[in-house]
Amino acid sequence: MSALSGQVKNNIAYLQQPWKKSIGRRLFFLFILLAALYFAVLFAGQYLKLHRLRQSLAEINAEIEAARATNAEMRAEIERLHSPSYLEQIAREELGMVREGELLFYFRGEDSP
Repeated sequence: MSALSGQVKNNIAYLQQPWKKSIGRRLFFLFILLAALYFAVLFAGQYLKLHRLRQSLAEINAEIEAARATNAEMRAEIERLHSPSYLEQIAREELGMVREGELLFYFRGEDSP
């Protein structure tokens, strides 16, 4: 029986060693998988943040362009206001002013053609 019990012990020891190596390998691959998953989640979060920041940048650039267009229109209006002919046109149309010696006629809505 001593030979048989030694053989059984050797078989048991032989069977336990690959099982221990298998657990170590599984833990290693599990660690690698968890690390990859962790970095994938970090990357996805940063990508979403970058996407939101790019959208904000695009909106801000659109607002800047709109402000520049408004600014250009106001500058053009300022230039026109320095023109005597434009000032006269505004005075006649909006304020109803006339030059000396001119007559201004107002027509009722029912009399006009």
